[in-house]
Amino acid sequence: MRWGFVAFPKPPEDYLNFAVENGFSHMEIDLFAPQQWLGRFHSTRTRKLRQQLEALGLTSSFHAPYPLNLADFIPEVRAAAVRYVERLLQVACELGAKWVTVHPGYGLGIPTLEWVKAKAMDNLKRSLDRLLPLAERLQVPLALENINPVPHDSEIVFLLDSAEELGRLLSEFPSPALKVCIDVGHAEVAGGFSAFWSVAQNRCVALHVHDNDTRSDLHLVPGTGNINWQSVLSTLRDGGFDGAINVELFLDEHKVAAKQYLERIWADLKGGK
Repeated sequence: MRWGFVAFPKPPEDYLNFAVENGFSHMEIDLFAPQQWLGRFHSTRTRKLRQQLEALGLTSSFHAPYPLNLADFIPEVRAAAVRYVERLLQVACELGAKWVTVHPGYGLGIPTLEWVKAKAMDNLKRSLDRLLPLAERLQVPLALENINPVPHDSEIVFLLDSAEELGRLLSEFPSPALKVCIDVGHAEVAGGFSAFWSVAQNRCVALHVHDNDTRSDLHLVPGTGNINWQSVLSTLRDGGFDGAINVELFLDEHKVAAKQYLERIWADLKGGK
């Protein structure tokens, strides 16, 4: 198991010393900030960053920008999203990244219309049909992230906002290139971490960790909200989890505080085994 963090909002190069000094061994590069847009990862930069990561013993992954919609209703827009992820998979392969985390996408429409979510899910599946063969060929898995539910009267409908939906999708796509990143904060707003773990344990390569009040996606430092982290980490220990626990907080001091808090719990659990 590796302690990691989401590299945001600064460029990944600016986090190299930070990672080593604070005992992190994994870096997930978030591509949302302008200085980290995918087009800036030209071959020279990618090659140099790979050398730096390997020299420091750091593994890496990418996080696609969260507005990216692989379930878009407009064919031309969805095709552009697919092309973006295809390029991202290629860059990830060049970097030696272990996986690419992606949000599953969303539908837009009147919330009482059940076909809105069904159509969005169908579009996501079409995108996966296109992307997974490339991911298999490059040996860079796609890790789908579960999303927190939106209010029932919202006109945006997120996919994979329940463990049941995630489980159904995974059963339809047995590809070894389709993995899962369980966002613990999102999961706790959507029925609890254990429900998502039960359907995704065998395909989970990473977690995103941050705290909340179990009602809203607040991205608080673990230990300052209501999530039972001892229960979460006990589940990981008992399940033999060997992926990355990535702190998804944005201030450097919060990244460090989160890791230190969770490390203390993990050490107590391992000691009491």
